[in-house]
Amino acid sequence: MGKVFDEEIVTLKADFMKLGALVGQAVDNAGQAFIDHDSKKAEAVITNDHDINHLQIYIEKRSFEMIALYQPVTGDLREVVGILKAVTDLERAGDHARNVAKSVIEIKGKERISSVEEIIATMANQVSEQYENSIESYGDADKDKAKQTAQSYDKKIDQLYNDIAAPSYQAMAKDPEIVSSAIIYLNVAKDLGRISDYSTNICEWTVYLATGKIIELN
Repeated sequence: MGKVFDEEIVTLKADFMKLGALVGQAVDNAGQAFIDHDSKKAEAVITNDHDINHLQIYIEKRSFEMIALYQPVTGDLREVVGILKAVTDLERAGDHARNVAKSVIEIKGKERISSVEEIIATMANQVSEQYENSIESYGDADKDKAKQTAQSYDKKIDQLYNDIAAPSYQAMAKDPEIVSSAIIYLNVAKDLGRISDYSTNICEWTVYLATGKIIELN
């Protein structure tokens, strides 16, 4: 049973990393679509979200089956539980990427604020970079990289959100014509911030995978 379980774990982790890559593509493409005003790329992100959801459900189902069938303990159990917990964070990050993609379509034809969109571009790139580092740390079970990633981006992302929110609210107060666009900017910033939060969660599950300890990194 030990050999069979080891093979199952390798397959489960491979599926998890595949899901991580799919979500990473969604995060990157959604941000780039907003930056480039690319509705076609945004629509692809929305369509591909179904693949993310289906793979997430499959991984969760298989994780529960493995726990019931093999009754793993200690490190083996951590492997399965870590994936079971982290897969939810991946799916939710994908949902927020889909929301950003929907905003690309929603804002089309509306008045825009180039200075705010420049900050959104910076935030989108930072969030995508953070997510990539988080997934890499999980794949390598690298607790040090996980901790460094969470700590490096937390304050940066919060500041970028504030840099987007302040001028968006100011614009709404001055010009009624910009209200709908400003609200979209605020929603995009919130969605990007939530993706950052889920990346931090992945880093926390990396620490759990490596040490068995559940900690908070933000």
